[in-house]
Amino acid sequence: MNMINKNIKNNNITIVRNIAYKRIKDMRKDIKEITPELSDHFLQKVDINMKNAINKILHDYQIESR
Repeated sequence: MNMINKNIKNNNITIVRNIAYKRIKDMRKDIKEITPELSDHFLQKVDINMKNAINKILHDYQIESR
């Protein structure tokens, strides 16, 4: 039973990560359309930092909920 709960939690975290990454991709696209003068380097940095933040939050959540 415990293994099933762990697998469900891992699947849910994966779903949350995928949704967050999709939103980040959409935000990056919107930013580029609204402010085309921003460099791709800037957008790439924003993308990486937002994904890192999401991964840290999910990692911390996994550790706290053990």
